[in-house]
Amino acid sequence: MQQEQASRTALLIAASLVLLRHDAKYSRLVSKTSADLCAHVLEKHSSQTLLFLKIVRQTWFQPIAKLLERITIPGILLHYALRKKCIRHLVRSALAERIAQVVILGAGFDSLSSELQREFPTARFWEIDHPATQRHKVRACCEIGIERVHFVPIDLTAAGLDLQRLIVTGFDSAKPTFWIAEGLLMYFPANVVSSLMKTMGSLSAHGSQIAFTFMEQQRDGHIRFHSQTKLVTWWLHTRGEPFLWGTTRSEIGDFIQPWRVIRFFDHNDLREFDSELPDEVIAKGEVICLAAI
Repeated sequence: MQQEQASRTALLIAASLVLLRHDAKYSRLVSKTSADLCAHVLEKHSSQTLLFLKIVRQTWFQPIAKLLERITIPGILLHYALRKKCIRHLVRSALAERIAQVVILGAGFDSLSSELQREFPTARFWEIDHPATQRHKVRACCEIGIERVHFVPIDLTAAGLDLQRLIVTGFDSAKPTFWIAEGLLMYFPANVVSSLMKTMGSLSAHGSQIAFTFMEQQRDGHIRFHSQTKLVTWWLHTRGEPFLWGTTRSEIGDFIQPWRVIRFFDHNDLREFDSELPDEVIAKGEVICLAAI
């Protein structure tokens, strides 16, 4: 990611969620809160994203979007929506039990913390993200009235997690925490991912959990979605956001210590989060891992 620009991937996912919200067939998969926040970010970010927002809201663009999806990563839009639905389910379950702190790494323009704070008024939420991306999120949240979320601007690849910056906003490492790293770790080198896992573990009381996604490394060593075309690989590299880290389910247990794997969620598991998608294509290659201490 270019240091002074918001993540292009985060902007693309924001546009994808707005697109799905305006598609009658899939609108149920994206909440109004999420679509409104993403739309506000795109509206205020730049003249180019404002134009793109106007386009994705048009009915005539939907078949074009489906064509673009087929020639890039078939099923990626549903993957984005169901990935978020799965993680939301995991966090909600944790909050309904004994966890009352949620920290989201690389939150992008996701609305998860703002939605859950309404459902769980005593829970506390933190979002840690690159300053260049987060400032657009903060402005959007302020303008549409989203409060009670602590925003901590940190370049995780350079500085790592800073405990003091969390503590000054009320974070308590003695309390169980739910950590989230959705669609993030594949952009970091393996040593950075390992360091983040150890740091989060050191800040987590017994009973803490983490939900993160990782790319399953393919047999040929490539790190990508199974149906990803060379066009996507080229786009990620030109935007400075290539996939750098991937692993396998058999190897990840040792890699993420001190965390203990509870279960994985792949494309087949994501399909079960919506009964109306029995024959829909869902992108394969990125897996959600739920782990605990």
